[in-house]
Amino acid sequence: MRLSQELQGGSQPAGYVSFLSALVHHGVLVDGLASIQVASPDRAGPWEVEQGRIEYHLLPRDLWFGYREVPFEQDVVPVATPEKALLDWCWLAEELGLDPRLDEIEWSALDIALLDRLAAEAGISYRRLLPPAGDSRHDQDRSRAEEIEPLRPFR
Repeated sequence: MRLSQELQGGSQPAGYVSFLSALVHHGVLVDGLASIQVASPDRAGPWEVEQGRIEYHLLPRDLWFGYREVPFEQDVVPVATPEKALLDWCWLAEELGLDPRLDEIEWSALDIALLDRLAAEAGISYRRLLPPAGDSRHDQDRSRAEEIEPLRPFR
């Protein structure tokens, strides 16, 4: 089954690509992932499609916005905008008790005004969770990241 078939729904999709997968897709993060992370209002856990492994994560319906149909992995599927994917990641990291910091983030790939507006709408304080653009940790991690071979993108 293709990813687009898996995410088909009625008036809205059964899920949309988000979190770190969408951030990599939009060039906000540079490292690829071993699975495709999908936001869903009623499904959690792994699933296999032609493009690889999907990891569904439950996302509350009041955060169900900020995605559009775009080309993704030789398919056309709903994908979160870069700003919404970052907010979805912050929400998920807090929900799962993960460290949300993404020190390799390309802040220039984001519309900060839109990010602030969506954050206010979603009630997510990303500025509290992530180091700001220009934070010294970015430069340190970027130089270290050049020494490490990046993960290969999934098929």
